[in-house]
Amino acid sequence: MEILPIVAAGCCILGGIGTIIHTHNINKIIMFALLESGLIGLIASFYYLDVAIISSVLEPVATLILLLGVLKYEFIIKNKKKYSTEVPVLTK
Repeated sequence: MEILPIVAAGCCILGGIGTIIHTHNINKIIMFALLESGLIGLIASFYYLDVAIISSVLEPVATLILLLGVLKYEFIIKNKKKYSTEVPVLTK
């Protein structure tokens, strides 16, 4: 019995549960990365190595883009709350 599919399925299950349970966006991204790594392990365990190579190359890039998007979203939300009580003066 091979151990790689079992460990990869465990990572997928833990990542999926963690993505659902966590409420903070950064923690969700971390758990989503765990889910993706388990998925790559499952793909490699079924000997689709070309797909696993492409997935393992593109997965960190996608996680980085998602992380930058979430950070920008939180920055915009934080700044909107800060200035939302004042009425903006557009012209003088």
